[in-house]
Amino acid sequence: MRLLNRLLILGVLICLISSPVMEANPGGNGDGTRDFACGGACHGDPDIAQPSSAIISVSADRDSTYAGGPLTITAEISGMELSERRLVGIFLTTGTFGVDDSPDHSGWIVISDANGGTSNYVEMHVLDSAAEVSASWSLIAPSAEGSTTFHIGIHHGGEGAARLADTSDDGGISITVGPIPENFPQLSDWTPVTQRDIGEITNLQANIVNVTAVQLEWQISGDNTIYSTTAESTSNGWEASLPAALAEGSLEYRWRLSNQDFETTSAWTTLSSDSSSSVDVNPARLLMLSLAMITAALLISLQRFMASNLVSSESDISQNESNKDRTFESPLYGLSMDDPRRPVGWTDEQWMHYGNEYVQRIGGEN
Repeated sequence: MRLLNRLLILGVLICLISSPVMEANPGGNGDGTRDFACGGACHGDPDIAQPSSAIISVSADRDSTYAGGPLTITAEISGMELSERRLVGIFLTTGTFGVDDSPDHSGWIVISDANGGTSNYVEMHVLDSAAEVSASWSLIAPSAEGSTTFHIGIHHGGEGAARLADTSDDGGISITVGPIPENFPQLSDWTPVTQRDIGEITNLQANIVNVTAVQLEWQISGDNTIYSTTAESTSNGWEASLPAALAEGSLEYRWRLSNQDFETTSAWTTLSSDSSSSVDVNPARLLMLSLAMITAALLISLQRFMASNLVSSESDISQNESNKDRTFESPLYGLSMDDPRRPVGWTDEQWMHYGNEYVQRIGGEN
């Protein structure tokens, strides 16, 4: 009985723990810095996954850059099979899809990805397999000169199987990193802004050298229309503002730099607008605290209830044992074996069983 009670309490506890209030990250593994050959840790093992029918194209905003200079890589993907979650994982790599092929292993720095982070691997939802999904990365070139070949790889599900595709057959896209030209305009220690709240104007400030004029350009994601505003030179650097976001979404922005000898741009940087950062989390915290207290109270009550049943059960067993002993006692209830009212010739057994009835019949009292 005691073992059964403990098992019941344990079962209730497991049910409570395994029934979360909300489920985080229902699909995929989230954005991050990953090699393409992460295998089963991501979507599927490259050795057992099936090929994808996706069409992948990769492009860059320039054919070459300088040491520490900007670069934007864009991938466009369409025609892939889709799982029920309609999720695709997209990799930007600098190798042929093996180990240590993320851009950081080649000295490149990802300063912005398509989701407003700094990862070479991003996950995106695709509503229609016939529609095109686009992902861009803003990078800073390594300090060493040389040439780097970029590739795009994808992981996704479809028709009950994990699927893979990449640009290795197309050769990817090659970018040359050269020396910094003399008097070339460039950003100095620029840390881009990639996240903001809805409804707020975004003020940008940057230290820029070798420039006589600076503009801030931006475009809404999915729209090729480029807007611009002139930046102002202040004691704190060059400053400009982006208009406030009215809803969740993203835009890309970049600096256009010029002097008497050169005109160049920084890489496109994705700026995401999200209302989650402006939400008051205190009600959620109170809800979780309340649920924890309710769970604890339920477990304590259940344990006490089981303990009470156990004590009651043991008491009933003791009472039954006591009643069994009483069956061997005399049922005379106040009469003794030598009572003067006992009829002559009655045996002890007769007096024991019929004594009370006999006394009541003759009008006596017990």
